[in-house]
Amino acid sequence: MGMARRFGIGWQVGGTTGWGVYGLALMLRGAARGLAPVPVYISPTFTPDPLQARLIAPLRSRWFIEQEFFSLGEGAVQADYPFLLGLGNDLAPPDAIDYISGMPDIGVVFFEHRAIPAADLARAKDRFAGMVAGSSWNAEVLRDHGFGNVVFCPQGVDLTRFHPAPKDGALAGRFVVFSGGKLEFRKGQDIVVEAFRRFHARHPEALLMVAWHNHWDASVASLERSPHGVGRPGRDAETGAWRIAEWLASQGVPPDAVIDLGEVAHAEMPRLLRECDVGLFPNRCEGGTNLVAMECMACGVPAILSANTGHRDLLARPGASLALTVQGTVAGTADDAPDLFLDWGESDPDEAVERLEWVFANRAEAAETGARGAAFLREWAWPDKIDALLSTLGWL
Repeated sequence: MGMARRFGIGWQVGGTTGWGVYGLALMLRGAARGLAPVPVYISPTFTPDPLQARLIAPLRSRWFIEQEFFSLGEGAVQADYPFLLGLGNDLAPPDAIDYISGMPDIGVVFFEHRAIPAADLARAKDRFAGMVAGSSWNAEVLRDHGFGNVVFCPQGVDLTRFHPAPKDGALAGRFVVFSGGKLEFRKGQDIVVEAFRRFHARHPEALLMVAWHNHWDASVASLERSPHGVGRPGRDAETGAWRIAEWLASQGVPPDAVIDLGEVAHAEMPRLLRECDVGLFPNRCEGGTNLVAMECMACGVPAILSANTGHRDLLARPGASLALTVQGTVAGTADDAPDLFLDWGESDPDEAVERLEWVFANRAEAAETGARGAAFLREWAWPDKIDALLSTLGWL
């Protein structure tokens, strides 16, 4: 074990978030390729299966030593190996790990705004030897801002789980529209609600299946920005769960037309996705390539995608998904920085309804779109994407 190349993973590994899924794939694939990944934090909900446990067993004793070292951090802690650090909109790691640095530091970034303050740009250029961008849009923005060493490396999909397979038929007789991603203005669920309400009025057998779990009240509150005046759901006083069905009912979508999945274990999602006839993703912006949409496509479910930001990477293969091509300007308020929503796109609910109607009326052609989407996503397996990243960094 002694000489394996170590590298730090500077974000949470495991759990239900996109970052957690990415971190887990990086840790497991790094170990499988003979490297020694060092995660700063493993989600308490991560329980390795027997094969994963066997893979990471030789690394665990070292992790505990490293993590003791990290936790000494009165001030800065300097690791003597490269560290991949997850960055947000300010191109900085979260405070919880900002005191750790590596030799060198490499930023892994999914950001949502082109307009990045000059001070943040200067600090990031000074600190990071390279930037790994989660979408070609993010890579383009970084290059436009003068970053030299930028690599586009999208996240992958767990194709052992997310792939076409038979439905179990639990929702036979319904036309199931899937919408997933944390509930917020950026993800465009208000547009989904508006489009689905109109579609359901014509097709009472339509059913909206939602995976909108969101831990953060402030991002749910961003729905108040919606031009469709949908407001936002309240939380259940006892369970803390968002009262989605109640909110949708107030928007004219009856409870019998909604399945709210709540917070679902990642391993459960493929079976649920396969029961759907179409996925609707009118997202206003994606810093990455929208993992939920990728998982939908990988299962062979035709996806309707807004043609902006990170979604453009998923729309790059002709015929593998359906585009929402009308992308209006996203309006800011007087309190917003100018250019806050540059590159974002405002999808038209009418166009979303048209796409849903096309899938509804053309099941065979829609299934072919889904099959082409799944074929495209077969090129996005996590091991391949992680190998591409490790190779680009010169670690394989």
